[in-house]
Amino acid sequence: MARRRPESRTARRLAFAALAVAPSAAQAAAPHCDPATAQCLELGDDVSVNLGANVRVRTMDYAPVRFGIGAGNDAYTFYRGLFHADLRSGTHWQTYVELGAHDVAGRRGGAGATDRDGLDVQQAYLGGSDEAAALRVGRQEVSFGSSRLISVRDGPNIRLAFDGLRASRFVGDDRIDLFALRPVRPAPGAFNDDGDRSQALWGLHAALAPAATAPLKIDVYWLGYRRDVARFAAGSGREYRQSFGARLYGRHGSWDWNTEAVYQTGRFGSGSIRAWTLASDTGYTFGALYGAPRLSLKADIASGDGDRHDGRLGTFNALYPNASYFSESSLLAPANLIDLQPALSVTPNAKLKLTLGWDFVWKHRVADAVYTTPTPLAPVPGTAGTARRIGDQIKLEGAWRFAPAWEARLQLAHFNAGPALREAGGRDVRFVSTALVYAW
Repeated sequence: MARRRPESRTARRLAFAALAVAPSAAQAAAPHCDPATAQCLELGDDVSVNLGANVRVRTMDYAPVRFGIGAGNDAYTFYRGLFHADLRSGTHWQTYVELGAHDVAGRRGGAGATDRDGLDVQQAYLGGSDEAAALRVGRQEVSFGSSRLISVRDGPNIRLAFDGLRASRFVGDDRIDLFALRPVRPAPGAFNDDGDRSQALWGLHAALAPAATAPLKIDVYWLGYRRDVARFAAGSGREYRQSFGARLYGRHGSWDWNTEAVYQTGRFGSGSIRAWTLASDTGYTFGALYGAPRLSLKADIASGDGDRHDGRLGTFNALYPNASYFSESSLLAPANLIDLQPALSVTPNAKLKLTLGWDFVWKHRVADAVYTTPTPLAPVPGTAGTARRIGDQIKLEGAWRFAPAWEARLQLAHFNAGPALREAGGRDVRFVSTALVYAW
């Protein structure tokens, strides 16, 4: 078989770039940008372009990294710049292009997989829409529901994007999405990011509103997932997984709730997969009190593998989750895990929000490992078969929008390592993060 010439890949990239700047289309009918704003440029009759930017500097300080198992303390700084142009033609057509540049300074051992990237295409999609349907094709960020399984992954320096297509159907307040996607794999150079051919995601997601005034809303979905090289406590192999999920959420009076259940089946290596999760976040807001405090309880269980040698994998895989689901420290992944997290959020004014939480965490199955982020899911070395109690974590997180385009963030956490980590050589973790964000 003839060897593919290097210029063939370059040609494909140039073709993709050409498509990205052609007149195109959008996910949902949206008005043109406001010509009174500095970001909006009118290019002609019914044609406009909206320009924007998002710049973030974030410091990260772990003492130690990964509970100290094979790693020491580390402190580093992330730099991220995103710049976009949103071209609208009429009420139905859109071209969206977003370029990103990412860097990291001070990280021991060099940059991680989601830390550094030269100037590259973060998003570039074409779309078309009307009141009944929409289509988006190209490189795009995707998030569904509560972002428990598919998220833009804002915590790491490089946000998660996908190459592929997403088709939407609108019926009243209901929306159905059908999609076929491949995650983008960042590369350190410029304009050289490609779709990761070792992974694939496809499926259907429906967001249903039984009635416009009803306090209950429903998401149902089916997700197909393939990963060529997957690692669990049970071993390594090719993973092919189907996820069937439902989410019930809403608000009534001072109460709000968000409950999600997922069942997974499929193949791992030569064996089968049977896994599941149940997650909830229930809160009550004291609207008459200063700061409208919200008292909440998160309760989650994600299945683990009770027998690593029976040919059936029981470890839940959250696919592409919001890594900061438990806290901004992103120490744990929702796999083989039971957790209870009471929290108190206070909003003294429209510019400031503070959250205090305490998370108590156990293994679901003792025989399985403790799992950590980021994607892909990975077991913490030496934790398979250790004790059940993983530990507890107290967190304090704050966000202050001190000017219309500026926000400052502070995240503090202390993880008290339990026997499941200490038996593997782990220890307590102190985490401090600050961020300054400018959005234009």
